[in-house]
Amino acid sequence: MTNKNKNLQTALLLIATLGIMSGITIVSSLPLISQTFSDIPNIEFLSKLMLTIPAIIIALFSPIAGHIVDRFGRLKPLYVGMFLFVMGGSSGFYLHNFYVILVGRSILGLGVSLIMTSSTALIGDYFSEELRHKFMSKQGMTTALGGIVFITAGGLLAQVHWSYPFAIYLIPILFVPFLLKSLYEPAKHKHVEDLEVEAKLLPVYLTAFFVMVLFYMMPTQFPYLIVNTLGGKPQTIGFVIASAMIFNALTSMQYAKIKARLTYLQIYASTFALFGVGLLIISQASSIAGLFFAIVPIGMGFGLLFVNTNAWFLSLVPAHKRGKAAGVLTSSFFLGQFASPILFEPIVSAYGVQRLFLVVAVVALGVASLLFVKSRMQG
Repeated sequence: MTNKNKNLQTALLLIATLGIMSGITIVSSLPLISQTFSDIPNIEFLSKLMLTIPAIIIALFSPIAGHIVDRFGRLKPLYVGMFLFVMGGSSGFYLHNFYVILVGRSILGLGVSLIMTSSTALIGDYFSEELRHKFMSKQGMTTALGGIVFITAGGLLAQVHWSYPFAIYLIPILFVPFLLKSLYEPAKHKHVEDLEVEAKLLPVYLTAFFVMVLFYMMPTQFPYLIVNTLGGKPQTIGFVIASAMIFNALTSMQYAKIKARLTYLQIYASTFALFGVGLLIISQASSIAGLFFAIVPIGMGFGLLFVNTNAWFLSLVPAHKRGKAAGVLTSSFFLGQFASPILFEPIVSAYGVQRLFLVVAVVALGVASLLFVKSRMQG
């Protein structure tokens, strides 16, 4: 690998860490935010929107971001997105009004939509399919390792003050000089209307939504399970989720080898089975120690889910539609993130967090069974 190509990949991997940073960094602060702003009605539910309010902004704006990326190129929207990311994400560090911070989280959402749409299109532009699978193995591993760093740092900083984890959003300022040096603007592709492509991509978009609804159970429901149900401390939240991310990273880095042996559908069947088993263990846990038996299958499952979805997407979308389609994919992911606590709140309110994990475990195992049967019929 040449130095130029190595720098290019490193730059894209740095950008990949921003997606996980956008939400998971402040997870450990959620219970503390609830306590700090306890005079606000329904603050426990509203505090979860600190994680998910960026998601609805991303979901709404990303299709527009896709058109922007196709029209104005990949890099200009990327750098504008990074500016908004830093400005909006760090707002909670120096602004201590709950509702003003929510506005900052909305600005963060605009930034993430531009960053993720641009970077997904760039990966499609820079790499052939075989090289994409190898790169996406690295990307999945890097994202997971970034999650470990950010969730751990966020947990440690939250012990000092609930606002300190927001300072982590200033870190991408350090990335900019290297990105300017390493990335280049790909040649523009001539636009051609292709409705058949839209039909092929619809299952990918629906899968992306479903995957994110499941994934965001962890940062939105786990803190309250650990602190309120199992009697853990805020730093325990970060430690448990970071431990899951280790298995996420280890599995992600094997994606190219796994994909060489299994189809996209078979990988999905395996990951939903792993996820269902992990949730089933969580639903029966009576102590913090019990959670560590669950994080292995959950971490492994998520190590493949996102990489597999992105790889499947890029295998179907032609070059001239990458920006627009990447915008819709980003929208699907983050609509699922926003919807996750809203969809699950009625079950949590009526039956408690652990019963929620039991219900979703049954659903995930059912989906895994259906996908396994379908893959056998196709194979």
